[in-house]
Amino acid sequence: MDEYPYPLFFEAPDFTDREKEKVRRYFQKRRDSGGGDCGSLEKLGGNVYKICFKEKEDQERVLQRKFHTITLPSGEVQLTVSRTSSPQTSDQPSTSQSLSSTNPNIKGLEKTFRIDVFLLFFLRDNSKAYKFFEKQLSSIGCTVELNFDEEEVLVRGEVDKGPGGGFGGAAEKWECQVDQVFIQLTETYLCYHVLESKQVKMVLQDPSFKTDDIKVYTESGYAVVVGETDAMKEKIAILEKSLPTKKEVPIVEKKFKLIEEEFDREMRANCPDVTIIRGTAMITLEGPDKQVQSGAAKLDELIKNVKEKRVKFPTALLTFMKTSDAIPKYQTRFQQSLRNPVFFEVGSDLVLSSLSSDALNEAEAAVMRDFKVSTVQLQGAIDLNRLKEILTKAKNEANSRELRVDVSYMPGASGTSTTKVRLVGYSEDVAKLNEVVHDFQMNQVSTQETINLVHHDIVYCFNKILDLIGVKQTKVTLQASHFPNPCVFVSGPRCHVQEAKETLTSTLDSLIVDTLTLDGPGAQQYFQEEGKVTKELIEGSCHVIIRDKQTAATPSVQRPRNTSRLSDTPRSLSYSRSMYSTVGNSAINRTNLKIKLSSLENEQADVLVAPMLNKQLTSTNIGNSLLAKAGNALKLKFDSVVASCAITPGDVQLVDAPPSLGCSKIFFIECLPWDGVRGKSVQALGNGLKRCLELCAQLNLGSVAIPIIGPGVILKYPLREAIQVLTDIIHQFGLSASSGSLTNIHIVIKPGYPDSEACYHDVYKQLSLNMNQGGEAIFRSLTSDLDDIVMILGRGVKLHVVFGDITNETTDAVVNTTDFQNFNLDGVCKDILTVAGPQVETELKAAKVDRGEIYVTQSGNFPCKAIFHVCGQRDEALIEQLVCDIICYCEWYKYSSVAIPAICAGAGELDPAVVAGTILQGIKSSTSSVNSLTDIRLVLIKIDVFLAFKEEAMQMYSPAVINRVSFQEQQQQQQPPPTVSAYLSSLQISSTSQQSVFTFLGLSKTDIYDAMEKLKHQYQTQCSSKIFSKEELDFLSQDDMMELKEVVESEGLFMQTDQSGTLTVSGLKDGVTRVMQKMSQCQYVTLTREVRVREEEDVYNRVVWCILANNCNWERLPKSANHQLEKKELTEGITDAQGLIWEVDLQTMVATRPLSRRRTKLKRLENLPDFTFPLYWDPMAANETMKVVSLEPSSAEYQSVKEAFKRTVTKTVMKIERLQNVHLRRAYEAQKKHISDKNVQEGGAGEKLLYHGTTRENCHSIMTTGFNRSFAGQNATAYGHGTYFAVNASYSAQSTYSKPAADGSRLMFVARVLTGVFTQGKGSMKVLPLRNNQQPHNRFDSAVDKMDNPSMYIVFHDNQAYPDYLITFKGE
Repeated sequence: MDEYPYPLFFEAPDFTDREKEKVRRYFQKRRDSGGGDCGSLEKLGGNVYKICFKEKEDQERVLQRKFHTITLPSGEVQLTVSRTSSPQTSDQPSTSQSLSSTNPNIKGLEKTFRIDVFLLFFLRDNSKAYKFFEKQLSSIGCTVELNFDEEEVLVRGEVDKGPGGGFGGAAEKWECQVDQVFIQLTETYLCYHVLESKQVKMVLQDPSFKTDDIKVYTESGYAVVVGETDAMKEKIAILEKSLPTKKEVPIVEKKFKLIEEEFDREMRANCPDVTIIRGTAMITLEGPDKQVQSGAAKLDELIKNVKEKRVKFPTALLTFMKTSDAIPKYQTRFQQSLRNPVFFEVGSDLVLSSLSSDALNEAEAAVMRDFKVSTVQLQGAIDLNRLKEILTKAKNEANSRELRVDVSYMPGASGTSTTKVRLVGYSEDVAKLNEVVHDFQMNQVSTQETINLVHHDIVYCFNKILDLIGVKQTKVTLQASHFPNPCVFVSGPRCHVQEAKETLTSTLDSLIVDTLTLDGPGAQQYFQEEGKVTKELIEGSCHVIIRDKQTAATPSVQRPRNTSRLSDTPRSLSYSRSMYSTVGNSAINRTNLKIKLSSLENEQADVLVAPMLNKQLTSTNIGNSLLAKAGNALKLKFDSVVASCAITPGDVQLVDAPPSLGCSKIFFIECLPWDGVRGKSVQALGNGLKRCLELCAQLNLGSVAIPIIGPGVILKYPLREAIQVLTDIIHQFGLSASSGSLTNIHIVIKPGYPDSEACYHDVYKQLSLNMNQGGEAIFRSLTSDLDDIVMILGRGVKLHVVFGDITNETTDAVVNTTDFQNFNLDGVCKDILTVAGPQVETELKAAKVDRGEIYVTQSGNFPCKAIFHVCGQRDEALIEQLVCDIICYCEWYKYSSVAIPAICAGAGELDPAVVAGTILQGIKSSTSSVNSLTDIRLVLIKIDVFLAFKEEAMQMYSPAVINRVSFQEQQQQQQPPPTVSAYLSSLQISSTSQQSVFTFLGLSKTDIYDAMEKLKHQYQTQCSSKIFSKEELDFLSQDDMMELKEVVESEGLFMQTDQSGTLTVSGLKDGVTRVMQKMSQCQYVTLTREVRVREEEDVYNRVVWCILANNCNWERLPKSANHQLEKKELTEGITDAQGLIWEVDLQTMVATRPLSRRRTKLKRLENLPDFTFPLYWDPMAANETMKVVSLEPSSAEYQSVKEAFKRTVTKTVMKIERLQNVHLRRAYEAQKKHISDKNVQEGGAGEKLLYHGTTRENCHSIMTTGFNRSFAGQNATAYGHGTYFAVNASYSAQSTYSKPAADGSRLMFVARVLTGVFTQGKGSMKVLPLRNNQQPHNRFDSAVDKMDNPSMYIVFHDNQAYPDYLITFKGE
């Protein structure tokens, strides 16, 4: 259905788009056109336009107006609208046509007019109007016919020909006359559409609308009044006046209530026809327009007369008024009893409203008089619970009928136990309760006395002591404290405090305190755990108190908790190497773990581990950082490795590192983006990390640096999950006991990120938890760049620079840095006050502290004796002075230790380096004269701040006074391993210093003696001892001794050695048993290792297994691999001398690399009892002493011999043969050893590869029996009667020496010649001359043709040369 179904039409000149929109808005506005919601203006053709309305009523209202005048930019335009699409005028003819006539001089004409149908009805019903209309038409010779169905009027007439013989002029005149009649008709009569239901009813019921000259016609829902224009205007005026006016006036409820009665009187008197409708914050007036406007003006006038007054009342009093029935009560009172009503409202203030100022003043005076707030400060320590009980009773009595008074309690401004009582309510009831409080205080004035204690132990167990001496609940409060010295505070009503002090002092003076010392710290461990119940039974039966005494000389068995640590585990742990395996198998893990604060690309390690995604180097930030430092060289190496290989997630690619990086290799792990804890990404990363560590062990690499892989923007791991994967893999690697030569694993954390601290602590915590398994250490040590450093200052004061949280400190004094204003900002101040508790914070808020002053408070819940609060005010000089004053305060209070944060480096925003220099300078200048203070701890919670302090300390103090956590370990590495006896001696000293000390408190010496004997007996029943002989101890290696020390310390055992070297271990049975097990394991491991070593050595001497290396030379495999091959123990492959792992196939004698699948050859040589085969020889049969091996031209051995020959000879090489003569080689090696031993100082045997030409006839003899100097002189004896060898092959290739055979081939030996110490040869020389006349048997080893750069060597001993290769060559 069309949204706008009611059209109207009109004629108009062409409109622009802008004009069309303006016309549409005109018809849309009811006040302008009578219309309403309508569609767009539409042009039908010619000058005819159509506009459609949504509601019929809107269409009818528009039709009620004959003309519509609209102002457009081009000027005013007058429109006449109609229901039809031919709106020439509202009632103009729609057609005009000629009619046929029998008289040719007369022409019949007719014209049709469309007019309002109700006007047609009116002409039909009003004979007077119709006759007048008909008469007008008759006067111009026309007749008229009314057509009600078509809503048309048909006019007919005739015209004569004109003087020119045509009808044109006459017809036009006739038409104008007819049009004039219709225009007069429409101007004389008016059709008025009545749409409002009230007006329709009025029209139908009012007889004045039903006259001869006015007719009323009804349609569905509306009426139409038709009549003469003047009469209709009067009727229309009557109708318009009959429409009621409605007006909404916003009001304020409280103000309207004050003027409501007067407003009603005014309206009844002056505007009786107006209906008043009351709504929420709104009054609606409806009725005749004039009366409505008058009523609205009166309402506004009355409201403006209302006066308002705000009274400032305490918040507590306003709250009381809201919760009690005071508001309705006083509202009623102020409405009735005052001369003018007053409205009473309670919000953030008390608001009074009235038409009278006097009434407002009276109401204010009444409220101020009737209500009151009173705050009473309680003086001294009173029984607050008793006071509350009394006040509650008095309050309930006052409020028995209605709420009259309320009581609340507030802490005092000073932050102490002082309390305020606040009374709120009606004045008379507040006064009564105030008097009750006053009376109570007068009767309960409190005081406090102090009892000084001799022993600190009494403070620790004070409540138990009260039970022991039978002190019952009294009217006083007893509180033990260490501050300012061991004491008991007695507080309460004055009359009871003095009596309690005297009684308690007398009892405490009679208390007996004694100590029991047991050897070894295990006793404390036992009575804290299994023996705890027994200790409690002894306490109960003997009426004593037993305390474990902790001193600096007697630390706990368990590793002491570093008080500055943010995690539950120590920051720096050092574990001995230990065994982790199944029964019968043991291994020692030598790996150290270190957390490094650095960027991976700056690390110095054999291997760097980096992630990659989709085989792309730059797919991660780490890859980009490596590329930025290493440049294109890294990219070329990376691309060449990954280009041709298929990679799956978790695979590892090995890339040789360029020289610009501090490593030899980079291991790239193919990763996946995070897909959940159980997803493939975690599995891939774990497999990759595991493979990296295995490769390090297999390749004999010593160190690896691994970053935290995963939390970046690419892989998107949660930080904690990434850390968990890495630490789990490291833990598994430690358990595998296959670390090989891998001694250092660096976990690299990049500093400067928001989560760097959290990352560091999480990594450290996880690694600390993974340092051992089942009581056995699986890594040697765990250290970090943030390990504490300790400096020994003047007078033995230790200065500790600690990375940690100051709230974990247990020093005597703790320093809090604050501005004394903002206590809730994150930082040291908030952390300390959170631990100390609200009392300390309340006291601090009330403190008034001058510049540079130290404000001292009690510690509250903080585990120290006092807290020093300071404000550095971002002033370096002030901070330095504060540090000096802090040390002076410690001396004054006789404190031995203090913890100081980085004052103003956090919220103060000072440069950490500046703060570090200032604080360290203050310490340095003020510790020269201290006596009590022994430990100063600078506790720093941020990484950058700790590093700044560390660097500043390194610069300020000489290295001699600085001790790092890893210092001892470095010293141990530099010093030779201690002997077993020396090591056991150190164990004994260490153990005897760790005694278990117990403090006993009781009322009689007998009770204490009995308790000490029972405790000692109970411990001894749980102990045992074991003696180890010197022979048993000789099995221990240094690693074994470290493991033994670990057991001794962890179990709290006591050890003694005697002069004979025996060792006695005593302590708890389980601990001694564990030592025995450890000793057995160590002995088993040692024996197993020795057996294996002997086996490997034996096989190594008999059998030679070789592998063909990259340089194509045969290399002997290490003893372990040699033994594996001989025993065929090849499940896990073999490791060569370079640390590479190979898979072995003994059938084909081929070794294969697991990853690259590169293959190489293996060879087995079995030595003779008196002869070791050279590695490059081929195997020979057991009874074979001579073998000639023809070398393959493609072999590296062939190419090497040929290349040396061709350097000086251009002739063609036909073949090269290797000569393997066991007898000759054995004799040659013996001569070689003889010359080497003789010439130790001169460079040994001087073995050289030289050339010797020969003939076919002599060749076989030399191959079988060697070079024979008895043939000397065949070719030359210019330099002696010996065997001649040339440096260059070209000399021996002369036909004089290498005589051609019948086929033209020649022969030349490549010989190994022992030249030793040579001399100038001479022709007469048959024996080499003596080197020293004083040594008759020490002759030169060889002769040469010239001493300066010899070209020929002559030897005079047949075994001094060995024919290694035979070259057959040919050519001119």
